[in-house]
Amino acid sequence: MKIRAYKDNILCINGDFGDKVTESGLLIKSTIGKDEGIAPRWFQVFEIGPDVDWLEPGQWVYVEYGRWTEGFTCKDDRLEDGQKIWKVDPNGCMLISDEEPSNQLNIGNLTSIKPDAV
Repeated sequence: MKIRAYKDNILCINGDFGDKVTESGLLIKSTIGKDEGIAPRWFQVFEIGPDVDWLEPGQWVYVEYGRWTEGFTCKDDRLEDGQKIWKVDPNGCMLISDEEPSNQLNIGNLTSIKPDAV
């Protein structure tokens, strides 16, 4: 069985949620549920509707905060058991990458940094 997107729908996998480990081995804890977690996230494009001509499955898209659905699971031969899918709002897409972004940290609200310390 295969899930299909219709019209201008964008279905994504591998949402940028959870803890991160940098190349140098530093563990960056998840900011979900905190003020710092109110930030855009990267998603890998899984399936696009026929009206989406500017994006391809396999690319990565940086999505404005809150412009995606709650993650859900469904049966699809291309997915691992329990793998989540998110429906992303096309108007919330800000950046596209052909490669998986690495070492990206969502630092949230930059007003918490003192201007004189930068």
